Amino acid sequence: MQLTFHGAAREVTGSCHLLEVDGARVLLDCGMIQGGRERHVRNREPFPFDPKGIDCVVLSHAHIDHAGRLPLLVKRGFEGPIYATDATTSLSHILLSDAGHIQEEDAQWKIKRLERKGEDASWVTALYTEEEALAILPQFVPVAFDTPVELDTIGTLRFHKAGHILGAAIVELTLGHGDQRRRLVFSGDLGVSGSRLLSAPATLACPDYLLIESTYGDRDRDETGDLTERLFQSIEKTLDRGGKLVIPAFAVGRTQELLARINDLVEAGRLNGVTVYVDSPMAIEATRTFAIHPEGYSEQARAKLHAGDAPLAFEGLTLTRSVEQSRAINEDRSPAVIISASGMCTAGRIKHHLKHNLDDPRATILFVGYQAHGTLGRVIQSGVDPIRIFGEWYPVKASIETIDGFSAHADRSELLDWFAALGGRPRQTWVVHGEEEAAKTFGDTLRTRFDATVAVPSLGESFALP
Repeated sequence: MQLTFHGAAREVTGSCHLLEVDGARVLLDCGMIQGGRERHVRNREPFPFDPKGIDCVVLSHAHIDHAGRLPLLVKRGFEGPIYATDATTSLSHILLSDAGHIQEEDAQWKIKRLERKGEDASWVTALYTEEEALAILPQFVPVAFDTPVELDTIGTLRFHKAGHILGAAIVELTLGHGDQRRRLVFSGDLGVSGSRLLSAPATLACPDYLLIESTYGDRDRDETGDLTERLFQSIEKTLDRGGKLVIPAFAVGRTQELLARINDLVEAGRLNGVTVYVDSPMAIEATRTFAIHPEGYSEQARAKLHAGDAPLAFEGLTLTRSVEQSRAINEDRSPAVIISASGMCTAGRIKHHLKHNLDDPRATILFVGYQAHGTLGRVIQSGVDPIRIFGEWYPVKASIETIDGFSAHADRSELLDWFAALGGRPRQTWVVHGEEEAAKTFGDTLRTRFDATVAVPSLGESFALP
């Protein structure tokens, strides 16, 4: 058995790990690289393995940095099944379709820019199209949580709740047979314990081998007070100034967590007559998907739902699908809350809202999730002024705020608590899905606190599984 790390190795995005077992080849995730100009080149590079030789893909969840290159994998020859939870299968339809659409739009913008300069644009193509993204959906095999599935000669697959986003799973693979059996666990992205909408990550028995994420592996979220109260304060002071509160938020997970908390504020009578825009067709579809997959909800959210109270709907909520409706938001100077994708400001309608509000001293840009190195979100969050959007420079006069507690990733203490709950030490632990310093720091912490055998793999590095 051998494990090779082809993505999210000393970096946060591009999750992709190749497991080889008795001649079979299993790919854990196949994510897109996000952030930094080099992403355009890296995402187009040939896979460091033959896609035709992959027997199956096991997908931890639907976020693009974990699933975004699946259409490209299929385009280059992969024909096998993609195992995912029911909700991940549903959400992948939405996210991959949107990703294909964005790839086409990006190509069209580049063609226009080159043609305006009188340069040749015939070589510009989309990484994959929306049609190509949708074409892979028949290869998905939905699997319920906590239900064992036999993977031919490979072993047994079981998904456990990770709590990161709807459908997100901790992957457990029992490999081999008899005395040679080994358990491998891939944490995927672990959620937080205090989510308003989703359940906490499941606790598992100690595996032989563990891949664990480290997005917040070097720090705890520095939050004081109740998150709903902090959100209320940000909304209230922005509206009092007559400005717009612009929240870049992932369409899946973060948007719905925000809506659940705003719903609580509205029902408590603390936000009256406030317009809250969800300006993202993908987020709107994802919110509907949440409604039909309550199996991942927290106890609090399930109780609310069973009482007949929809946790994601309230007076003042306005869903904008069309481009015309989106433009109208910025033409209307009335105070409002705008929740728009993408969460790291790398693409989508959020860039237009930033363009119209960054130079407004009445406005607030509120970050509620992790901003990867090289993304526009990280640049703004870091205090850079002015900011370049769509080739133009904009001064930063809006207030820039961050509430880390809304992150869907477990922080350092929560990761350590989850590891401790395994009840033992794996034969080998690999720290993945974290920027290099975060991953290395978390690896050192595991060694010091638990005397764990830990490696922080580099891109392309392989390990034998004894």
